[in-house]
Amino acid sequence: MQKNCYELMYNRKNWRDLNKEKSITRQEAEEEHEEVQQEIYSQYYVQKAMNLLRKIQKESEVHDQWGNGDATQVHHIFPKSQYPEIAHYIENLIKLTATQHYTKAHPNNNTQLVNKDYQLTCLLAKADTIDKSLQRFGEKYYRKESFVYVINTGLECEDFTPRMPFVDIKNLLVQIYNAA
Repeated sequence: MQKNCYELMYNRKNWRDLNKEKSITRQEAEEEHEEVQQEIYSQYYVQKAMNLLRKIQKESEVHDQWGNGDATQVHHIFPKSQYPEIAHYIENLIKLTATQHYTKAHPNNNTQLVNKDYQLTCLLAKADTIDKSLQRFGEKYYRKESFVYVINTGLECEDFTPRMPFVDIKNLLVQIYNAA
């Protein structure tokens, strides 16, 4: 059996290394690949949750003076950049109007800032949305356990439990935000 000239070349790239830079190890390349894959999966699940929210919520979930107009914005109550582990939870997403999103939730249109007072408003509104949805549809769209997990993660506490009635969850949220 005769070898092809290319197969006999010295210092040719190993077939395992075709898609990696020469300056990094195979293990480092594999870790980078896994990180990229995880980010792609994460973005997919966030987008999937946002699409579901757009499908089930036609109007703003926050009923305030800025809630007039089309609810075109999906807002992360606890920011995706700070809490990536809950970014894909539909319980962490809320439908808002553009005015609510860019002037109230993110003051002066700065999406790096979060208005804590409006964050509380969003959490209270989301609690109402979830409570009504659970009564009407069961766990078709939302889970109370997931909402509690989102709150505990976002507030970095363990004060909330799924056994709490929604009214108690809302009262405790108000107490925590007023104490801050």
